[in-house]
Formats: sequence, structure tokens, C-alpha cells
Amino acid sequence: MIIIGIIAIIAAIVLFVWYSRSKTRLEEISSVETSTLGSLQEICRGVAEEIGSGSFDQKVEVKGIIECDQPLESELAKEPCVHYTMTVQRKWEEDYEETYTEKDSQTGEMVQKTRQGTRQGSDTVSRNARSTTFTVRDDTGTILVDPDGAEIDTEQVVDRFEPQTAVSGGKISFGSFSFSLGNMAPDTGRRRTLGYHFREHILPLQRPVYILGAASDRSGQLMVQKPSESGKYLISLKSEEELVASAKTGMTWGLYGAIACGILGILFIILHFI
Repeated sequence: MIIIGIIAIIAAIVLFVWYSRSKTRLEEISSVETSTLGSLQEICRGVAEEIGSGSFDQKVEVKGIIECDQPLESELAKEPCVHYTMTVQRKWEEDYEETYTEKDSQTGEMVQKTRQGTRQGSDTVSRNARSTTFTVRDDTGTILVDPDGAEIDTEQVVDRFEPQTAVSGGKISFGSFSFSLGNMAPDTGRRRTLGYHFREHILPLQRPVYILGAASDRSGQLMVQKPSESGKYLISLKSEEELVASAKTGMTWGLYGAIACGILGILFIILHFI
């Protein structure tokens, strides 16, 4: 019973962390008003005229359409984008035999036993992420965005499993990705490859985007980038309304879940000692 109580307490801590992070995100989104890109350009020019260029640095929230003259091409789907992440995992199964001890129900003594079975797992074959500077446009103007250091909400464009039987020629290929299986340890008698799971997420062109970050001209031109001090840097395909709703949901479930699990955990621990 004490184990259940400890698990419940750990769950309460995890849920409270979820609540705290959701609360912080909601506060940061709500604390900044949306700026038009034209007004930011005007304010930056005014600051540069008064105290010199490179002095403008302001926390901002902007919305617009993603544009890029020289976009990236995602590795798997080969889609034009300004950011992508991809992973390729090898799925396997293996036969196992393990020894464990347990109390004998008749004698009460600890005895050693052996069990056999089959289990599955995965190894990461390849992982990659790339980003490039892009432009956001609204009805009043444009602004450059440096995505480095941002928390980026993307969309999934590839989620595909290829069985081992579909692999030929000693390599796995998908889009522009190719990997020689000669670089991997061969299957043993106990472990067998089931196949390969491909996943890819992108930040595509010509999509509405929400950005919370810092607008600064310290690089020589006005650009949205990661705040120089502490602060959220978020690039999301979700609207502000969707982000607020998601944060509120996280706060509600996180708080009440943490309270419920905490109470249950304490009760189970108390009952164990009664």
C-alpha cells in the first residue's frame, strides 16, 4: 500500500509541475499586447534616431504569415519549411530470460525463479533538426524572425512505419534520407528488427503564426529573437486563443489532479502504518 501512496505522491508532483508551467505560459501570453509589424518598425526607427541603432529591445507578441525566399526542404517529406525535426527509430523485439526472487506462498522463504518472454523496444537510428531565419508579414509590414532558441509548435507531416521486410539493398531510404544498415550491429539470435519508424514535424510556409519573444535591432536590423534575459520565446501555428485555452486546461487538470493524487497518496501512506 505504501508503494501506491508513493506513486500517487510522485504523480501529484508531476501534475503540479504541469499546472505551474501552464500558469506561467498563460501569464506570459496575457501580459503582452499584440503589436502590428508596422508600428514596431516605426518605434524602432524612433529609438534609433534618438539614442542610436542597436538600442531597441522590447518584449513583443506578433502575428502574421510565414514567408521565406530561401526555405529549407524537410528531409523526409521534402516539404518547403523554415524549421523541421526528424527522427528514425529502429523497432525490435527480443527473447529474454531473467532471474528474480519472491516469497514462497507455502514456506514463506525467498526463492529464486526464472521467467522467459518477449519484449519490444527501439533505438534511434537518426535524429536531425534545422531552422532558418524567416519573415512574418501582416497587413502593416514585415519583420525578420530568428527561430534559434525558440519553443516551436509544429505540425506532423510524416508518421510512418516501414517493416523490415520492405527494406532492400542494405539501406533504408525515405525522401532525401538514406542510411546504410552496415553501420548497425546485426540482429542477434535473441533480438530481431521489426522495422523502422519515420517521424517528421515542420513549420511550413504561408501559414498563420503566433510569436512571443523579443524584438531587437542589436544585430543591425530589427528582428524577433530569443529574449536576452529570462522570458518565453514561443513560435506556434496555434492561434493565441488556442494557446490560452490549452494553458487554462493544463492549469485546471494539473491543479485538481495534483490535489487529488496528493490526498490519495497521503491516505495510502497513513493506512499502511495503521
